[in-house]
Amino acid sequence: MSTPTAWTPDPAGVTELATLLQHSMSPQADQRTHAMDALKTFELQPEFFNYLCYILIEGESDATLAQQFAQQDLANCRATAGMLLKNSLLDPQNLLKHSVEYVKHNIVHGLYNSTNALVGNVTGIVIAALFSTYYRQHRDDASGLQLLAQLLELCAKNNTDAAKALSKVVEDNATFFGLEWAQGAKPMQLVVEQCLLLIDNTAELSPAVRAECLKCLGFAVKLQSQWIVAQVDTLLAKLFQLCQSDSSDAVMTQLCVCFTLLLEARPDKLADHLAGIVQFMLHVIGSATSEPVAIEACEFLHSFVRGMHVPKHMLQPFVGELVPVLLSKMVYDSDSIAVFESHNEADAFVEDKDEDIRPMAPRIVKKKDANTKSAAHKTEDDDDSDEDDDDDDEDGGDVDSGWTLRKCAAATLDVLTNVLPRDVIEIAFPLLREHLTAEQWYVREATVLALGAMAEGGMKYFSDQLPALIPFLVEQLRDTWAPVRRIVCWTLSRFSPWILQDHTEFLLPVLQPIVETLVDRKKDVQEAAISAVAVFIENCDAELIETLLYSDLLRSFDQCFRLYKKRNLIILYDAVGRFAEKVELDDTGMQTVLPHLIAKWGVLPDQDKELWPLLECLSCVASSLGERFAPMAPEVYARAYRILVHCAEAERQSQQDPSVVVPEKDFAITSLDLIDGIVQGLGETAQPLLFPQGDTTLLRIMLECLQDPVHEVRQSVYALLGDIVTFFSSQLLSGFLGQFLKFIGIEMLHNDDLEGVPSVVNAVWALGIVSERVDLAEYVLDLSQVLVDLLTTTLQDVDGSVLENVAITIGRMAITHPEVFAQGKFAQDAVWARWCDLVNPVDSVEEKSSAYLGLLKCIALSQGALSDGTLHRIVQGLSVGVETGVFQQEIVDFLVAHQQQLSQLRLGQHEVAWLQSFS
Repeated sequence: MSTPTAWTPDPAGVTELATLLQHSMSPQADQRTHAMDALKTFELQPEFFNYLCYILIEGESDATLAQQFAQQDLANCRATAGMLLKNSLLDPQNLLKHSVEYVKHNIVHGLYNSTNALVGNVTGIVIAALFSTYYRQHRDDASGLQLLAQLLELCAKNNTDAAKALSKVVEDNATFFGLEWAQGAKPMQLVVEQCLLLIDNTAELSPAVRAECLKCLGFAVKLQSQWIVAQVDTLLAKLFQLCQSDSSDAVMTQLCVCFTLLLEARPDKLADHLAGIVQFMLHVIGSATSEPVAIEACEFLHSFVRGMHVPKHMLQPFVGELVPVLLSKMVYDSDSIAVFESHNEADAFVEDKDEDIRPMAPRIVKKKDANTKSAAHKTEDDDDSDEDDDDDDEDGGDVDSGWTLRKCAAATLDVLTNVLPRDVIEIAFPLLREHLTAEQWYVREATVLALGAMAEGGMKYFSDQLPALIPFLVEQLRDTWAPVRRIVCWTLSRFSPWILQDHTEFLLPVLQPIVETLVDRKKDVQEAAISAVAVFIENCDAELIETLLYSDLLRSFDQCFRLYKKRNLIILYDAVGRFAEKVELDDTGMQTVLPHLIAKWGVLPDQDKELWPLLECLSCVASSLGERFAPMAPEVYARAYRILVHCAEAERQSQQDPSVVVPEKDFAITSLDLIDGIVQGLGETAQPLLFPQGDTTLLRIMLECLQDPVHEVRQSVYALLGDIVTFFSSQLLSGFLGQFLKFIGIEMLHNDDLEGVPSVVNAVWALGIVSERVDLAEYVLDLSQVLVDLLTTTLQDVDGSVLENVAITIGRMAITHPEVFAQGKFAQDAVWARWCDLVNPVDSVEEKSSAYLGLLKCIALSQGALSDGTLHRIVQGLSVGVETGVFQQEIVDFLVAHQQQLSQLRLGQHEVAWLQSFS
């Protein structure tokens, strides 16, 4: 290695900075504060980066520092210097103020100038930050490739810290590594070539280094870079070789990850090897002594059975081997069993410790309209997450919390049953039947879990068993072992679709025992029971709840509010919120639920995270109660507004001062949602509350929140915006319209993040509401172009819920400005047909009616011809779920204009009857 680039620090400066760094970690607040203030002054020096880097990489060999600090204190000081350097590099402004020359050429020395693992690890973090910030913008700087080559050279010399740094750099910069850097070189090519050579070196390299090299290759596979695609056969050969020659946990884990990534990226390359790979994964699951290794093997099987990469006929031969292994791994391990058995006594009256509370409360999905604003997406893992939730925070503290082999096996069985239900059931049911009454509680528990995992996919195949099975499961709610009672609640909730669709005679016999279990002596069983009740409420028709369940549920909620401790109150808020969304609370409901909520509201401080689910619940209750919530509204709104203002102010201050602590985003989200609930409940009478004497401060805060990078914050703002425009005077927006529309436009253009879909949906929905109530003449051309581009694009896969809302919003905008859509890309038969396919399934009569009014106005102005297929789609759409009376003349004009063509269509009886109503 070369010696460090020439720069000689002032020894006094090194000592001063090292002392400040030590004091910045002091347990004494005064000393810590003084040191932090002094560090801010030190940051102004042009050589600040140099000093930090020097202390990190040369601290061990600096005689003055070695003399002044104890060995451990010096190591901590060096690590602190490194972390401060990393944080400083991540700020673009610092890169403009400070030179990084010394850092670029010397940071690698921290990987081999130290015997301290912490310092080596921090050095790697700094190197990763350097690539993520400086080199991304300066790919022409040859020192980047030189630093990368140095990392690879150190890997070849068995340097674990260098290998970890390399994989971190590749993970953070995989896309950028595929671009050309200095002299046309492409870093990803260099990494792939060298890592393929390194993983061969099993004699000299440690398993840790080989594992990190495999990790780098995995990132290249995920990116599907051309260099890895060209080397897939070589990579596969090396992976198979490692499967036979290396049994270390680190390498085994990365082998499983690589096979999973290859399955997703190049399933064609694995087709001929599937039998061997599946056998390898089953062997790892069965023999691994480390659960993380077994989990990665099971993750491969989870990906394998999804059916996205492998046809059913290729999966089918493996079902017989997969199912028994998955079932066996759904039984708790011996350590977990021991913990459960030592914690089976009652704990319902024991107060929860703060550390036992989940950091994130479950959020009620806002469902203002099931087909529009709510963009909740059901994925194949949604039901698995229910089971995950039930299993988190077990009695023993950490038992089965997080992602475990048991949960991965259950999730895999769930997906496999959805793909090949008959095959799975034929193998699984005989095994499960003999274990349902097993003597060991943990075998019974795993069997019930398996039934729940198989419920969705296999329901129709064992529906004839359910009339006997479900009463049997209900009986297990009396089991002496809490884990069994808990998992029975979850499994019964998984059968709720079967019960509610065609077998409602089971509803009360199932739900009443679950409701009784709400006051179980074990808190984790209470949690499972209230979660199950929430699922039944969510899946149940409002009429069923109102006629059969309303009074019983209210009485039970009242009991739960009195009994539950903090952890389960969070789940209870969610269930009560769903209940209030499903049915309109009467006076009894209000008098039962509201006192508990307001009492809690009064004792919780503004900073308490329990406010999140409470605010969400109050939002639903306020919306359900309507005007009856008015007496509480001023006090509730004032607090929600106060919290929102505090969040916005802290966010604003943090932009200038990074030391300002910003409240967690859920405080802003739930405050916005509660304000929205008040607006929905009180309607136009809430305007003086939100905008006293025309004060529009709330709108300015909403605009600030629209700059938040967290999708859920913007999602809630757009929901509130749409309801404000719906119920209040449109004049409120007069000074803010352009700004809101700008953010809506930005939201629609950046729609490629799946997690941000609900925010895009709400933005498009809000635009449609605004366009019906405010003349957008000044903005309509630009906005309409974005909408039509989204509807017609073939360059990207736009989410279905976004497209549905885009179609509705185009129709709404066309009511006042049909001329904009009567020409160009939208005025084409194929696009109209696509529009109909998106709008026709919409349930909301108001939205569908508005959308079709706009479409008919467009077609009337357009010169384009309608095909028979598109005309039939329009008739289908208009004849179902549309309030034709509000635009009867437009419909008549349309029918007359296409009278001849209509007479030749083959229409259904309902459509003919609808047409005859206009004759």
